[in-house]
Amino acid sequence: MKYAKAAKRYVKAVFELARSQKALDRLAGDMQTAAEIFAQHPELGKFLANPMVAQTAKTAAVKKIFGKGFSPLFGRLIDLLAGRKRLELLPDVAELFNQHYKKYQGIVEADVTVAVPVDEKMKEVFARKVKEISGKDNIELHFHVNPEIIGGYIIQIDDLRVDDSVRGKLRKIKQKLNV
Repeated sequence: MKYAKAAKRYVKAVFELARSQKALDRLAGDMQTAAEIFAQHPELGKFLANPMVAQTAKTAAVKKIFGKGFSPLFGRLIDLLAGRKRLELLPDVAELFNQHYKKYQGIVEADVTVAVPVDEKMKEVFARKVKEISGKDNIELHFHVNPEIIGGYIIQIDDLRVDDSVRGKLRKIKQKLNV
């Protein structure tokens, strides 16, 4: 996923501020909630990115949605983004902050693509495999079903990709035959 460079700068700054104020866990919870809201309501992100919508309307909407139950630091971030007319960055800031926080906590995120849904026993097998690959015990798996891989699995951890799918094996065979 591509994020705005400006969003990365805001994440770095607010992360360090929260860490220095010992408010990191609280802000991480706020950012997780915000990311979930943006994921469940993609039209909200489009609304914030729409240049035809007045900044005052964007600010009012964001303050109404994120006003109660969120930390003062999160509120200050919203005020800062609103003041600089950058509220369209909020979805990216929330998502990037969560990624940054997980790395800080030593949590390894892995995307596992399979051809058919897997049961809990298979999820445990994949968890062991990801722990083995990453060398970390603290992992978070995200499963995706894609019948086009035919069978097997694809594990993606940051830039590392383990393709043990039938489609991947067929592609390798085809490449060898075309050499």
